Amino acid sequence: MTLSKETIDKLADALTLEVIDYIVNNPKTNTFLYSMISEALCDKLGNKNEDGSCSFDSTQIAPAVFDKMKLSLNPTSMPSDPATL
Repeated sequence: MTLSKETIDKLADALTLEVIDYIVNNPKTNTFLYSMISEALCDKLGNKNEDGSCSFDSTQIAPAVFDKMKLSLNPTSMPSDPATL
């Protein structure tokens, strides 16, 4: 099935807020962020082993960094009249 550009745009407009809500409320998002924070800490503190793994235990500092962050996802644009979706 091939969808027209207009149909794809309307579907994207209709689903964007629901997709954002799904991502924000999914526990996998926090898991991913903790992983990325740990990688960034290792990279910034220069604690990598020869095999590329991190020699730095970030289990204490990663949650502290996470608590100081706010990640938000926002639609880049929305129709002015949601009733037209």
